[in-house]
Amino acid sequence: MVTAKKTVSKKAAKKIVVSSLHGDINADTIRVRMYRIGFGDCFLISLPVMKRSGSEDSHYHVLIDCGVHFSGDINTMDKVIGNIAAITGGKIAALIATHSHQDHISGFGRFSEKFSQFDIDEVWLPWCENPADPLALKLQRKHAALAEMLDEHFNAQRTINAPAANTPQRNAAVAAVVNLSGNQKALLLLRSGFDVGAEVRYLGAGEVLRDPAAIEGLTVRVLGPPRDQQFLSKMNPPKDQRYLRLGAGGGVNMDNALRPFPAKWITDTGVENYRGPVLTAAEKEELKEVLADTDLDNLAFALDQVKNNTSLVTLFVFRGKYLLFPGDAQYGNWKWWLDQEEAEDILPRISFLKVAHHGSHNATPKDALERMGEGQLAAMVSTQSVPWQSIPRVPLMRRLSEKATNGVVRSDWLAIDDAPAPLAHTEPPMPKKLPANFRKGAFWYDYLLKLK
Repeated sequence: MVTAKKTVSKKAAKKIVVSSLHGDINADTIRVRMYRIGFGDCFLISLPVMKRSGSEDSHYHVLIDCGVHFSGDINTMDKVIGNIAAITGGKIAALIATHSHQDHISGFGRFSEKFSQFDIDEVWLPWCENPADPLALKLQRKHAALAEMLDEHFNAQRTINAPAANTPQRNAAVAAVVNLSGNQKALLLLRSGFDVGAEVRYLGAGEVLRDPAAIEGLTVRVLGPPRDQQFLSKMNPPKDQRYLRLGAGGGVNMDNALRPFPAKWITDTGVENYRGPVLTAAEKEELKEVLADTDLDNLAFALDQVKNNTSLVTLFVFRGKYLLFPGDAQYGNWKWWLDQEEAEDILPRISFLKVAHHGSHNATPKDALERMGEGQLAAMVSTQSVPWQSIPRVPLMRRLSEKATNGVVRSDWLAIDDAPAPLAHTEPPMPKKLPANFRKGAFWYDYLLKLK
């Protein structure tokens, strides 16, 4: 674990992260608040703490992610952050950014002035976002370069009006690339602790935090991401993929990439002067077919999944309750800790599950869900069918609703003006009455987990 230098004392930090209950929850209740922000994640966990002086009860607050994909934005983020400020009194014990996708961290950048007004004790990031870690830095550069190449390829494709430029498959691939981009401001703020003296922790699988951010009684087991070389090898996109990018003059520029074109299309002009080949009509049609190939779409999805696989996976253990927050972890991230002996002890004890990756098909292993405890599990899924109609996955959601006997709630059940409603035949269908211990707010759902 690597931490940034902290500028406030632990005693002072403990003082600033306690906030009053405002009369809505009591000292024997954990509250998990899931906000509807569109296609993205924003969860506020409130953990009760009894003041030893016997005065007013209070809670510590942990914020996990605050971001939305631009294609799935329903314009509630401003209100969400206002509600977080009101509920917490502007005091956050730990602020967690699970991974650097737009739909998880964009709010930190877009609303930086508001977050810089919070009192924040600690900021947690996955180890692979640590700029001082050589392996992390290598991965960051590789992912950024690939994302840039893919973005330029899709722009080039649209410019020559390729047949597949506007198919649902291609639009989904473009959306996946966009999710990787434009997050630098948010990352800089997170790595700086928002310049409010917050301690910055870069965490990886196997670490155990006891009483983090001075939250007495809380143990956090970090289950992912691992540094295992076998896992890291799965992060490398296929080497035989091809790239295109748009040149300054509007032509298709093929420098700095593995070239997908026959040699007859390559001129001997210097790269700095190259503006694309002069094509015959037949060659242009052949080029369109090359551009319509799905390999680069698959690379876009693979790169998206690679970033998901770097998600910080945290298990909160608090007064006998187990709450699992896996970010967008996909199979490689899950498998590392599912293969550990401790998984046999953890899975049956889970009381609450934040469903990974908005309920996608490859983000909750069947083996993990089947081993989660019967009769005590509740789950929340922040989801929406825009921009990906394949999310949430119907078979997964159906089985989840069977396993989670204490209830499953979807964020897209909340009716918001101009926001997408759940698709027809989706699972589970919205009930007439919420499951017990769930509460509905203006643009959020609460789950209330009793400790006694």
